[in-house]
Amino acid sequence: MDILVQADGVTLTETIKNAVDEKIGRVELCAPRALRARVNLRKVSAHSSPSQFTVRVLVEIPGADLSAQESSADVIGALEVVAGKIERRLRKRKTERLASRARGPRRKP
Repeated sequence: MDILVQADGVTLTETIKNAVDEKIGRVELCAPRALRARVNLRKVSAHSSPSQFTVRVLVEIPGADLSAQESSADVIGALEVVAGKIERRLRKRKTERLASRARGPRRKP
C-alpha cells in the first residue's frame, strides 16, 4: 500500500513521518487490498488552540473509499484518532461482509 503525505503549513519531521507510517500502515492489516492512503496534514490556526492541526486520511480500497478527519492541538494526537476511526470502519465493513456470507445468498421472492 502506498502512503502519500501532503503537509500544508506543517514541517514534516522524521517523527511525524514515522508516526504516519506506523499508524496508517496498520490499515493494511485490516484491509490487505488497500491500494493507497492519502494523508493530509494541515495547520489551520497560527495560534495555539485545541483544533490547531487537522489530519485527513483517505484510504482507497476496492468498492467505496474510506475517509476520516480529526482536529487536535498536535499532529500526532490527531493522527492516532484518525487511524482508530479508519480501523474501526474497516473492521465493521469486514464483519458485515462475513456475516452476509454466513447467512447465504438472498433469494428472490
